[in-house]
This record gives sequence, structure tokens and C-alpha cells, in this order.
Amino acid sequence: MRAIALPRTQIRGGTDDGTDGPGRSSADSMLSGSGLAPSPVQTSAVRMATIQTGLLVVELALEPWGAAQAGLLEQLPAEEQSRILRYRRDADRYRSLAAALLPRLLISHQRAQPLAQIHIERGPTGKPFYPADPQLHFNLSHSGQFVALALGTSPVGVDVEQVRPTRDWDAIAKRFFTVEEQQWLARFDNAERRHRFVALWSRKESLLKATGEGIAGGLSSFCAIAEDHAEIEIDHRGQRWFLRSYPALTGYGLALCSGAPGLPQPLQAQVRAAQFLDDINPAIATLVAMPRVAADAKAP
Repeated sequence: MRAIALPRTQIRGGTDDGTDGPGRSSADSMLSGSGLAPSPVQTSAVRMATIQTGLLVVELALEPWGAAQAGLLEQLPAEEQSRILRYRRDADRYRSLAAALLPRLLISHQRAQPLAQIHIERGPTGKPFYPADPQLHFNLSHSGQFVALALGTSPVGVDVEQVRPTRDWDAIAKRFFTVEEQQWLARFDNAERRHRFVALWSRKESLLKATGEGIAGGLSSFCAIAEDHAEIEIDHRGQRWFLRSYPALTGYGLALCSGAPGLPQPLQAQVRAAQFLDDINPAIATLVAMPRVAADAKAP
């Protein structure tokens, strides 16, 4: 099955008359002009119950770091700002900024709270969580031009991996994959093996991110073979997990894991992402663009 090449659609926002309105700070004005200002909606617990498991993928518009991005950076806690600014390359700053902002934008919108009041913490293994709402689970991944956000009412994990043709896939498989997975990969020719490898790796990493273990939890501790893009069920350390790969991003592997079954179908995930984006409108100035599914795209 071929991956679906998705066109880039810039997300734009702004007021009808271009004015900031009275009594608003420059930061508030920028957020409003970028479509970021939260609006009153139901509480996150109610809204999340209708989502169950969702997937949002955004494509970075890699433009020079400017005032808009610097202004958005100021909405984050000081430690997050310092972490992002440690990157020297604009592309790395973009990825890190987008990953830090996306869950905060979601929560800000749902709870009608200013972005600066959304406090996200990290667990012992570094997995982010929102302590004010334990029913909200989310996870982030970024690679190349893309940032992915998984969210749900059960623990979730997501992984996006850029395919790098120069890597020795067989050597990496021998080091990190089970014998069964290595034998399965050996059935395919070089080009297909590379594609299958990245899809398999992203499934395995998404599960270890959902558990909070990370790669240290052992990529070879379970088998995640899947044909095409079917949802699979895995028992890992006595708990059931559900995984699915997505073919939507050309040149990337993308996988979602959840503690609850019924993950979005491959094209459904992108359609839902588009609707979800339209709902919360998390435009990050010119930073983020949303991949859209072509009208004639067929499900695998």
C-alpha cells in the first residue's frame, strides 16, 4: 500500500477588522490574531469522553524564527522557554515549540483558561501529564517536519519517525527487535523492508511511550507485527494495549497506541484531525500547517 501524499494547507486566523480590541495585552492580541485565544466550551472531562482516542498531526512550516514565534514562546513556563532556546537550529526550535504548545492549546480551549495558566508536568520517565485533569491523557512525538499529538481517556502513545535511507535497518533490527520480527522483515525486498521496519519501530515505540517506559522499557520485550494498517492487540506486562500504523505521511512512519480499543481508521484519523483542528483552531502563527486528505484518497 502506498502512503498518501498530503498537501499542505496553511492555517490562518485573525479578527474581522484587524483590531486588537480594548484592554488587551500584546500577547493576548497575538493569540487572538493567531486563532489561539480560548473560548468557553464544556469541561475537558466531558469533551474528552466524546473523543476516546484522537490523533492530530501538524506539519511545520519551517520559516525563520521571528517575533510571532518569540511571542508564543513567552506564553510557556520559563523552564520550557529555556529548553527550547537551547536549540541552535530554527527547525529544532519549531518542533519543540509546537510540541510544547499543542497540548496546552487543547487544554486552554477546553477549560477556557489563558495559555500561561496551563501547567503540564512530567512523570519519573519524562512522560508529560496534566495534573489538574487525570482523565485527560496525551502524548507527543516529532520528527522532520511533523509533530503528532495523541489524546484520549486512556493512556496513549504516539510515534512519528522519518525514514532515513542510509541507515542499516538489518543491524538495528537484530539489536532491538524480536527474532520473530526479524524473520518477518526478512520476507520483504529492501525498499519494502525499510518501510515495514519504520512502521514496526513506530508501533513499538508508541506502546512504550503509552506505558511511560520509553525505549528503556525494551523494544524486544514484545512483538508488534501487523499486516498493513490493521489494529492489533498486545499484552505487555499484564496489560492490554491496542496499536495501529497510519500511512498518511509520505516518508514517515506514524503509529498510535491506546489502552482502549477502537483506534481511528487510517483515513478517519486524518479526517478527525481536520475536524478537531477546526474545532480548537490551534494555529501557531505561520508555524503550523495541517495535512489534509486528498478528496480522491482511498482507504487501504
